[in-house]
Amino acid sequence: MSARASIGSVTDITSLRERRRLATAAEIEAAALELFACGGSEHTTVDDIAAAAGVSPRTFFRYFPTKEDAVLGVKRDFYAAVSERIPPGAIGFDDLAGATAEALESFSATFLHRMVRVRCLGEHDANLRHRALLLDAEQCRQRQRHLGGDMHARLLVETLAVALNTALDDWAIRRHHGEDADLAGVFRATCAQQRALFQLG
Repeated sequence: MSARASIGSVTDITSLRERRRLATAAEIEAAALELFACGGSEHTTVDDIAAAAGVSPRTFFRYFPTKEDAVLGVKRDFYAAVSERIPPGAIGFDDLAGATAEALESFSATFLHRMVRVRCLGEHDANLRHRALLLDAEQCRQRQRHLGGDMHARLLVETLAVALNTALDDWAIRRHHGEDADLAGVFRATCAQQRALFQLG
């Protein structure tokens, strides 16, 4: 076997393992979301989620530290997608808003539906809401450090978080009433209103 063929085989194996890893994570997330929707975090155990996903509890903990984190995988994916799109040296509101809008445009309808479901579940589940707030705070701190870690960075990141949460709520309400609303469009409109109100740029 040539060196090139050997490298190709290793790459194929790595890709297969990564696909399996992602598939397993998705199955665990889907099982956790359905169980939380039925019984909430109080009445859902890691064993329940693992059984529904067809994995062992030990395998579950290789992917997620807590049962709440399994449900919140969609939020982590969202934050990762935004981070990938923030341009080097970004320091302005428009830079972050643009990266967020691009991330929202890249997601499928299924992904966005999961985001809304998780958000709605958190409104009625104190444990999930607490874990989600910790995740949001962690991501805000990371974003602030990326932007320099000063007061300007903190205000910038938290101002954008307000715009995103407002847009998510508005979009969910519109969809609930049958309107064919586009989340990225709603977010951009929200940012425009926020920019006009506070003269951001």
